[in-house]
Amino acid sequence: MRCARTRTMGWLCTVALVGCGSSSPFGPIVTDDVSITLAVSGGFVGQSYEFRVDGEALEVVGVRCEAHCTFEEGELIVPVSGAQVTDLARRLEGAEVFSRAGNYGGDCCDQVGYDLTYTRGGRTARIQGTDQTIPPALAAVLGHLATLATGRVPMLVSPDTDASDWPRDPYTLGAVEAEGMTLRAEVTYGGGCRAHRMDLVGWGGWMESDPVQINALITHADGDDPCDAVVSEERRFDLAPLARAWVEAYGPAAGPIRINLRLWDPASGSPVGRVIPLEL
Repeated sequence: MRCARTRTMGWLCTVALVGCGSSSPFGPIVTDDVSITLAVSGGFVGQSYEFRVDGEALEVVGVRCEAHCTFEEGELIVPVSGAQVTDLARRLEGAEVFSRAGNYGGDCCDQVGYDLTYTRGGRTARIQGTDQTIPPALAAVLGHLATLATGRVPMLVSPDTDASDWPRDPYTLGAVEAEGMTLRAEVTYGGGCRAHRMDLVGWGGWMESDPVQINALITHADGDDPCDAVVSEERRFDLAPLARAWVEAYGPAAGPIRINLRLWDPASGSPVGRVIPLEL
């Protein structure tokens, strides 16, 4: 991954070495070219909503909310990083979204319905169907993508990177709690005029121990926010990508994972300081 600090967006990461890489048969992924719209319906609770991932603005925006959703039309649900958009695009293209475009039907029982429109570089693919009729690899990515509608940002598992590769604008970390597949973190930073983008990144690979451990860091890109109001808020991250990476590395009988959540220490220039052990 290559990250650069820009005048308007702070740290911008255009390519993320996440999972098995960010290569694509359709050329390098540039976030400005990415647009993802997903409508979700049905399921056991009868949900109905639609949202859009805007790769140019780097944000997730509500389009329609009818049932089991909390956003308003046009509302910013959560700002996302270039690395997050790149990972979503890589996952969709890795699941052959362009070649598998089509309507897969299905409207039965408690199946979750998906209607995806994915655009990048002048190419557009539309996928319609349910979690039971859409090809399994694609359905899994759509389930991963749908978590963004709740304001939870999927964890990025990037074993080939180092903590210094990621945005590290200052913030203060308060209470942290892992509940099920969600990590909740209270953060405080200076700003108030621009969107601040945060990712939970697992970096440096697995540490062989009992239980197996991985280092994690909450990144922060402040967008060069010129304001100095004290902003405190809760950020939520989806830990499911870490669980999937663990199973891929160790098999379906994988056990607990210890997440060593570290803070970037500006004085030492390394991810030391407070270490918060969490178990998934």
